[in-house]
Amino acid sequence: MARPQKRGLDYFPLDVDIDQDDKIQLVEALHGMTGFSVVIKLLMRIYKEGYYYEWGEMEHLLFSRRVNVDINTLTKIVNDCIKYGIFNKGIYETYKVLTSAGIQERYFEATKRRKNVTVVNQYMLINDVKKVNVDINEVNVDINGDICNTPFTLTPQSKVKERKVNQSKQQETKEALSSEGKSPEQKTVVVVDKSFGELISFYEENVGLISPHVSQELGYFVDDYNSELVFCALKKSVEARPKNLIRYTQGILKNWANHNVKTVEDVLKLEELAKTSNVTSIYERGGSNETDRRSVSRDDAIKSRIDETNERRKRIAGIESNRDIDVPF
Repeated sequence: MARPQKRGLDYFPLDVDIDQDDKIQLVEALHGMTGFSVVIKLLMRIYKEGYYYEWGEMEHLLFSRRVNVDINTLTKIVNDCIKYGIFNKGIYETYKVLTSAGIQERYFEATKRRKNVTVVNQYMLINDVKKVNVDINEVNVDINGDICNTPFTLTPQSKVKERKVNQSKQQETKEALSSEGKSPEQKTVVVVDKSFGELISFYEENVGLISPHVSQELGYFVDDYNSELVFCALKKSVEARPKNLIRYTQGILKNWANHNVKTVEDVLKLEELAKTSNVTSIYERGGSNETDRRSVSRDDAIKSRIDETNERRKRIAGIESNRDIDVPF
């Protein structure tokens, strides 16, 4: 499986006089150096993830343990950070996400040379992405995660858009490049509506508390395919309730890729084709013929070893019985 695209930063700019900022001073006045340290740790975590950090119950508990701060104290510090504007209050109350316009500006400035940048439209507080000409490709997404093929009216929060962004900042530069027969450098910005957090929430609501390993696997799936297909495949896996949900989901996604399935609409077409052909699709079993053959072969090998062990025990038992008979009184 391909490595996921890099999202976060290896380092981020930190003003030498950050402690003189009024917002920081308010938090430090209330919570001392613990408050200041938590703010810096949160910024580190946010930039490691990208330009936002989902702040749910699980993240709250894990962060409290990592920074060795009492969870109640941590809650008060974060609430004050939101209250005094270190993190955007509206975004947090709506999506349970920690971010700010300043964080986003620094992040996109640091990643401006990357060819691929993932943008979650709902979390955006700056208009940088809107300053360029874009080609929009709209795709239906099942917002509730209930039925993958239910039609609904698209809104700005129910679209997945792929944007080809021209990095030239001045029209004169673009005209000069065009006159010379050169193409300006292109930058792909993928704007996704169904956030990774929604995928995690669906898993925990229908399966149970997610482990770091499963969360990482789902992240790989989203990078290799796209969020709407992963969400649809995960829903089918939950309905099937296999022994290994993640491998089952991966099997579905691989089968869709083999059939050149790229959207939910393609999934519906593939399912309709399977119905008219009266054939059970491989992906509904969450695997492939090769996987099934390996599984059967492994089971046969185990059975063969068990039979050999039992036969050997019988022979040993027979030898011991004969010895008892031949021994004179």
